[in-house]
Amino acid sequence: MHDLLKSTSPGMRFLTAIFNLIVANILFLITSIPIVTIGTALPALYKITFEIVDGEEVFLLSDFYKTLFKNIKRGTLLWLPLLLLTVITSASVFLIWAGLEGTAFWMMIPPMLFLFLGFCLGSYAFPLMALCDDPLKVIVKNAFLLALGHLPTTIFIFILHAAVFGLLIVFDVGSVVLLSLMLFMGCAVVALICSFFLRRI
Repeated sequence: MHDLLKSTSPGMRFLTAIFNLIVANILFLITSIPIVTIGTALPALYKITFEIVDGEEVFLLSDFYKTLFKNIKRGTLLWLPLLLLTVITSASVFLIWAGLEGTAFWMMIPPMLFLFLGFCLGSYAFPLMALCDDPLKVIVKNAFLLALGHLPTTIFIFILHAAVFGLLIVFDVGSVVLLSLMLFMGCAVVALICSFFLRRI
């Protein structure tokens, strides 16, 4: 029992990681409330999950807010165009599907392709912001190179996010449970899963 309670024991490290994920998730949700600040909150969240993956000591509040404020400019300049692209392309896909009753799938391919490329950029750029101080144009370039150079990982990350989003929409009872989990620690868990694969890259 004494060994179990040591700060270096696997049990305590696991409990500490769970605690860090819960608090990081809450901080992420709070700092994302204006929506336009999500681009600065994502690198801060990834900073914590990368530290957990690497087994580093996490100084939760200082690490989160230091990364948050460091990426205000870069995160916002990247997030707002991505948000606009997502809204426009999603609306285009919906209007084409609704207007043509799903008979012209090929017309949805261009906006879906732009949507996927935007997802690829965001999936790698925001984690890169958590790790390096490169200018935004360098981060964008490296994000595209990593996304296309490691396409299986990119597809897995896309499927993971699509599955979570789909479950929130499709299942009524399950959506309530899943939404509760997402509010509790779900966003941080998704980021943690992605961090395992991104760190290998």
